[in-house]
Amino acid sequence: MNKNRNKKFSSSTRLEVQRQEIENILKNIHTELPEFVACEAPIPLSGGLLNFVWRIMCQTGSTPQSLIAKWAPPFIASSPEIQLDPDRLRIEANALEEFGPGGLLSELSSESIRPPHLIKFIADRNLLIMEDICDCPDLGKWIISTHDNKESKQIGALIGDFIGRLHQFTAQQPNMLIKFNNPNIQRTRLDFQYKNVVHYAERANLPHAQNIGEIAVAYGELLQKPGKVLIMGDLWLPSIFVTTNGLRIIDWELSHYGRPSQDVGHLVAHLWMHQHRYADEATAKTTRFILEGFLTAYRVALGDSFDEVFGLAGVRESAIHFGSEVLTRTVGNFQNEYLYEGLPWDDPLIQEAVACAAKHILNPLQQPTFDGLNWRNT
Repeated sequence: MNKNRNKKFSSSTRLEVQRQEIENILKNIHTELPEFVACEAPIPLSGGLLNFVWRIMCQTGSTPQSLIAKWAPPFIASSPEIQLDPDRLRIEANALEEFGPGGLLSELSSESIRPPHLIKFIADRNLLIMEDICDCPDLGKWIISTHDNKESKQIGALIGDFIGRLHQFTAQQPNMLIKFNNPNIQRTRLDFQYKNVVHYAERANLPHAQNIGEIAVAYGELLQKPGKVLIMGDLWLPSIFVTTNGLRIIDWELSHYGRPSQDVGHLVAHLWMHQHRYADEATAKTTRFILEGFLTAYRVALGDSFDEVFGLAGVRESAIHFGSEVLTRTVGNFQNEYLYEGLPWDDPLIQEAVACAAKHILNPLQQPTFDGLNWRNT
């Protein structure tokens, strides 16, 4: 027992030493970026689930400026028991580089919607330094505070058009497969999400729990195979920020040359959960308009390539991912610090959500959730 305690203490100590080393680098950021001089100590930012994130106040000549620094430990920052490849920040750096000037994806970026600009990636430290987009609300917070139906639909349409063009543009591009080969992330998702769906279904006392679990695992195993398009990989509301200049999409470390259903099913699941969790009609309507705008614009962006890039298989897979994500966030390992935190598993809201999740997994093509894609008429 003492040996185990010492092991845990040693691991904790190593982590603290690593964090202090990173903070020392950030305090002396001018050694990595001579044009920047830090004005004060790095400011830790809350809200990061996968990584540790700081804001650095800098001076460029006489102009004050701020940067964002992100460090990836070899596990999920909010769940240290779950190992996660720290090389994920190299993937994010690749994405930011390709969306930047002269990059392969630069024509997809605009001030209306884009990722942050890459400033520098320090590979041997797994440390990413990028543009500070603003101290502004993510889409989840925006939904709660703003109820402009026209703007909501426009926001949904911006996201749908951006993701649709990303999927269409990168379809069947071997160079993207090489640069965004991220198998360790998909393996982690299989092990810690899709393989646990059966336990979540049993925990929620859902009928056909075994069948639900088998379908989720089969989908997770499909994601281990060579993909079709570049996916953002973590398309949920905390990754989308609403600025005065447009939308900014952050956290590209889970991007992967994979299947488009992970992006579509993921965002739709989180929009559905926001709509379900907040009882007031204005918030529900705002979320619904974003969801409708997203699906319609995504379908339009794919155009004639819809069947090839997405099609019936994409609808089915998106529904299965939708159900898996809802179970994970309601009765699974990631209920904490999210919409359903603290609700017991027999709470009526939880029961409604898990029943909806089960329907999407067991009968994916019979649910109306993805009808905005107009797939039934193709």
